[in-house]
Amino acid sequence: MTGPAERVRVAYFVPPSAHFAGIERVVHEIATGLVEAHGDVLDVHVLFSTGYDEPLLADTRYTRHVLHVERLRGMVRSLRRHVAALGVDVLVVPQVEASVIAWTATRGLRLPAFVTHLHGNPRIEEADGTRRTRLAFAAFQHLVSRRIAGILAVSPSLRDHAAQAVTRAAPVHFVRNPVRDLPEDVNREAAQDVFHFLTVARLSRQKGQDILLRALALARTDLPAVRLTLVGSGPDESDLRRLARELAIDDLVDFAGYTTDPTVYYRSADCFVLPSRWEGFGVVLVEALAFGLPLLAADCEFGPADVISSPRIGDLVPVEDVTALAEGLRRAVRRARIPEDEALRREVASAYSRPAASEDHFDALRRIATSRPDGRLTALAAG
Repeated sequence: MTGPAERVRVAYFVPPSAHFAGIERVVHEIATGLVEAHGDVLDVHVLFSTGYDEPLLADTRYTRHVLHVERLRGMVRSLRRHVAALGVDVLVVPQVEASVIAWTATRGLRLPAFVTHLHGNPRIEEADGTRRTRLAFAAFQHLVSRRIAGILAVSPSLRDHAAQAVTRAAPVHFVRNPVRDLPEDVNREAAQDVFHFLTVARLSRQKGQDILLRALALARTDLPAVRLTLVGSGPDESDLRRLARELAIDDLVDFAGYTTDPTVYYRSADCFVLPSRWEGFGVVLVEALAFGLPLLAADCEFGPADVISSPRIGDLVPVEDVTALAEGLRRAVRRARIPEDEALRREVASAYSRPAASEDHFDALRRIATSRPDGRLTALAAG
């Protein structure tokens, strides 16, 4: 066994955010899984920009740091100070813009391995971003990506896109995102008189809840008694509430708000819907599969098509196509509840458990370390 002094120090950076939800929860799960399986080789740290009032963070298996940085642009000095003080061997940073800033912040620290972790859709982020964002993408493509150790992508389709459009210099590895630590009992409630559609996502243009509301209004006359529950909060909440009223479907729609544990909603649902305009993966799809739920998702870049690989798992419809999504809702209410299909969905979800996804990360980090001739990474390369 490798002694504590010889362990490779891996730090995951988490940019500022309002909620402990997407990237934040994913990093927590990965870091926890790495410690559980490879704590003899890795000394794992997470550098949270934001402090969260989150019970899961009260006693973490990894070492948690809070930088108290409210904006991405203000993180340079604090991040550099923490990375230098810790003597980080591998720094993992999500997304392109944060990676450019973090790479700049850590110049001169003799950091053996800098790794970018792609969660979203770089094509959309660059096209819809500010001038600063587009400059960051140009800097990443032409400078940073030529000097970093590797890129992690959370879906096979995102990996393929990144290798062609984001960088042709750094190796790109597919690593699964873990689902949250779900309860042992993931049985759904018995069939009810009302058919329940569910979506769990930040209320924002990216997630396409406006498309879903329009599709529900279009399909309403062809549906039995139904309810749609939107779990999440975000900048578009007031607009979505107003749209539901304008479409005269507010009697069918429940805005449940943000929650750190949507288990009760998964158990009572009959179909999970993800109408996103774009994704990087869509971890909520896998969470829904863990409860045996059939999926209805927009075939957006990137992720849903990687998960919905069979009609028994779910249904894909074109992106931003209200008519196609409405027809998908009609098909969903006619879908029979088949125990064998539910078992298949749970089996698919099991591949995204914390141990499985963390092992993906460990293998990718080990391959990266093997390619770096640095003695500080010896234990990881041999691991």
